[in-house]
Amino acid sequence: MKKGKLLLNWQKEPVGVHLGGNTVFIIKNQQKQFFSDKQMLTCFYQENGLQDADLTDAVLCRANLTGANLKGACLTGANLKGACLTGADLTGAYLYGVNLIEANLEGVNLEGAVLTGAKLTGANLTGSVLTGANLRNAILYRANLYCANLEGADLYNAFLNFANLYGTNHDKNTIWPTGFNKSRLSS
Repeated sequence: MKKGKLLLNWQKEPVGVHLGGNTVFIIKNQQKQFFSDKQMLTCFYQENGLQDADLTDAVLCRANLTGANLKGACLTGANLKGACLTGADLTGAYLYGVNLIEANLEGVNLEGAVLTGAKLTGANLTGSVLTGANLRNAILYRANLYCANLEGADLYNAFLNFANLYGTNHDKNTIWPTGFNKSRLSS
């Protein structure tokens, strides 16, 4: 995994946060604001290029990361509350304890991702691929997993109260929380 500090390249009038290369975050309100490398609030993602990036503890609340390439990225402890990651690729990403409350993860590829202790309350995971993902101790309260692929996913001790599991794909290798009522899986 590539490691490195996020660099801010402010010009006379700051218009965004540059992460190197062609990856640019634009500040929504265009006001002159100074953010630390972990306080990029309300930003829009323009181009892919965060594969294997180290975004540990980054604050990306309400960020638009639609279609982003975050394969193998480390987002441990990051705050992505209300972020839009529709169609993003987070294959093999590390998301220990990440805050994805009310995030839009529709159609996201999280195959083999580590989401241990992730907060996914109210998150939309419709049609997402969670094949082989580690969701141990994750909080999926009121999360929408409609038609998500949970084959081989580890949901041991995950909190699934009021989660929509209708139409999910699962198999004999899917590990459910102790005492989980599998009748909730009827499709």
